[in-house]
Amino acid sequence: MITGKPYPIKGLVAYGCNLFHTIPNVPRTKEALKKLDFVMVVDTLPQDHVAWADVVLPEATYLERYDELWSCGHKTPYITMREPAIDPLYYTKPAWWMVRELGLRLGLDDFFTWKTAEEYLNRRLSSIGLSLDKLREQGGVAVQPGKPYLADFEMEKSSPFTTTTGKFEFYADALEKAKLDPLPKYEATTDAPNGFFRLLYGRSPVHTFSRTQNTPVLNELMKENQVWVNDELAAQLGLKHGDRVMLENQDGVKSGPIQVKATPRIRKDCVFVVHGFGHDAPGLTRAHKKGASDSMLQTKYKLDPISGGAGLRVNFVKLVKEA
Repeated sequence: MITGKPYPIKGLVAYGCNLFHTIPNVPRTKEALKKLDFVMVVDTLPQDHVAWADVVLPEATYLERYDELWSCGHKTPYITMREPAIDPLYYTKPAWWMVRELGLRLGLDDFFTWKTAEEYLNRRLSSIGLSLDKLREQGGVAVQPGKPYLADFEMEKSSPFTTTTGKFEFYADALEKAKLDPLPKYEATTDAPNGFFRLLYGRSPVHTFSRTQNTPVLNELMKENQVWVNDELAAQLGLKHGDRVMLENQDGVKSGPIQVKATPRIRKDCVFVVHGFGHDAPGLTRAHKKGASDSMLQTKYKLDPISGGAGLRVNFVKLVKEA
């Protein structure tokens, strides 16, 4: 999006994804958004990135809409449904309605020969002799006849592995041919610079990513995150449990104020924060400016050459006492 290579990208649709709390190096993300001619955001909340949209489509929450059938191929396969508990409030619409209406306006009528979500779901369920009404009678879940994943392979005396040898391979010839490491090798991580600590982040059982910090009941349980600091180290730094500090990363990016949690449950060269806080969206009246955003502090990342996955725990922060 920034370079226009190998081809220019002119538009973006962000659906149910907080761009500034999901993608590392937020300034780079903002620079990319500036290059676009059109940005559309579909969301249930007035989150940080919504202000960057040319068009905002407000979606109904999961309690107000039908969603796609959930089909699980577990040892005991099952199909389950999600239906609305109440009608959508205000001017919100479910995503299926948005997609269908856009499709019709683009002349894609052949792909949307149904008019309602119920009609669409019933058509899908009819292929196995079910319907929404039958699912409701069964408590919303239909257990399917099935067998363990490996049963078919054992019967046919074949391998479930799609490798050339039909076996689990520790040494991958395909990777070697691609001039990539065919056997994983240990790579030592970089030590934290003097006065800095490795920034670790993770989840809380109270919140889901960066989506629920403004929800009244969940906000009541956890209003903001804390920075976990080894208790012995905190004492050496003149910090005590409950003090507020700013986190400043190796590139000089600072967080908002965050409370110190002095604990023996973390090593001395790392600090830890719960992900999803530090929103800069006034519309999130409970979550606005509460806690620190780990995403904002992730100005560096390391890409895996094979999968393309981004390693984000390569950032370091120092603790700055709040003025």
